[in-house]
Amino acid sequence: MQNPTTEGLSLSIFESQYDAYLLTVRGLSRSTRSLHHHVVHRLLSSRFPIGYIRWSEIRFNDFVQFLTSEFARLHNRWTQTTWLMVLRSLLRYLSREGHIPSGWDAALPAIATRKHISLPRGLSQEQVRALWSASEGRRPRNLRDRALLLVFLRLGLRAEEVANISLADIDWRSGCLKIRSAKTYRERALPLPQDVGEAMASFLKVWRRQPTHVFEPRRPPFTEQRRRNHVGNSMRYLFASAGLTDRGLHSLRHTAATAMVNGGASFKDVSDVLGHKSITTTLIYAKLDLKSLMRVALPWPGGAR
Repeated sequence: MQNPTTEGLSLSIFESQYDAYLLTVRGLSRSTRSLHHHVVHRLLSSRFPIGYIRWSEIRFNDFVQFLTSEFARLHNRWTQTTWLMVLRSLLRYLSREGHIPSGWDAALPAIATRKHISLPRGLSQEQVRALWSASEGRRPRNLRDRALLLVFLRLGLRAEEVANISLADIDWRSGCLKIRSAKTYRERALPLPQDVGEAMASFLKVWRRQPTHVFEPRRPPFTEQRRRNHVGNSMRYLFASAGLTDRGLHSLRHTAATAMVNGGASFKDVSDVLGHKSITTTLIYAKLDLKSLMRVALPWPGGAR
């Protein structure tokens, strides 16, 4: 048997190194890094089935062939675009480390996407009222659902951000809430609307024990993943109770952003509240600011029709 060191770099070691880069340099969340790991592992394990990588043997065509075979299997355009993004990231990293020539990432085939062609799918006023009605009541479950609904609708938080709200994050005196993002690994402070604060306080008053986080499951283990599952399951049950089985949690985030934009908030303000890394991500909501768009719209050539 050959000495592994003569066969090349261990695939598992490289994957650990690349994951550390994605975490410490790019600040990607666990779920995004998991996607990178999946795509990169499929690529490299198919190219180097013995589990040891020889960078001197890899060619640009290996990446093209991998994309061709995977795209034949992955018919969803969004998934194809995501995998292509992952491979571009990998190629930039390999170039930076000196394993491959520079420029391979730009040479990968492009996929025609229709980014921002459709409006974000928020909830209608009737659907919000249905959720509001479904959360009515004085039982602990009702108070929890009402508090969760208000947090999502008023602040536009991600599910993992809601699950991570601890009692120490709430400054009741100044009306401020600290948000820890698992996606961007950044903290931000948001004003705590009065109705949100009152709803959380009402829920905590009926809680039988002193929790560490606001939205915790009733029984242990009280891990981060369990809190996420608890928040997600609670909201899915509320959506089902309101008859909205075809809508998901992210529609609440879109609804909150839409309300902020149409209420006159600047895109910078909306970006700060939502915790976007780039304001470019927020600009999709520009289509929803219909009043502002009407003010800058060009007149129809030849007069009104």
